[in-house]
Amino acid sequence: MESANPNADTPKTCMGGCGFFGSAPLNYYCSVCFKKVHGEDEFKRRTEVAPSISPPPAATQEEARDEDKADHMEVEVKAAEHAPAEAPAAPAEAKDEPPAEPVKKGPTRCASCCKKVGLTGFVCRCGHTFCGVHRYSDKHECTFDYKQAGREALSKANPVVEAAKLEKI
Repeated sequence: MESANPNADTPKTCMGGCGFFGSAPLNYYCSVCFKKVHGEDEFKRRTEVAPSISPPPAATQEEARDEDKADHMEVEVKAAEHAPAEAPAAPAEAKDEPPAEPVKKGPTRCASCCKKVGLTGFVCRCGHTFCGVHRYSDKHECTFDYKQAGREALSKANPVVEAAKLEKI
């Protein structure tokens, strides 16, 4: 049940004598020695051909990919059928606009000490990112007015309660 040539699967050392293993597509030279002997152009040509020699992937993986592609194509076809007729005009309008600026990531440094914070940074209510030491409002010069924010929160949560006026008899 094994291959007819048992030596075909065993790796052979490089023909250049460098000690690395060589490959069959490169005449049992390692990549470095093959480049020295045959040149860069030949190496590129051989390495482009080499992947096509490898055995094809398992049929189950191939079938699964084909099914996924077929499902994806069906979704695209259905979306194309339901798309309005004005849809092709939209990309032409988008070309007239200047390209959108790339999405800017959040700051990765503490606004107070410039220490890298990465994912562990704390965003204060003043809008800046701080490290673990400077995250509290008394540890950095916070411009957020906590008193006013508290007053506004209380006024929204507790509206003025007045008794209904009764007419005197």
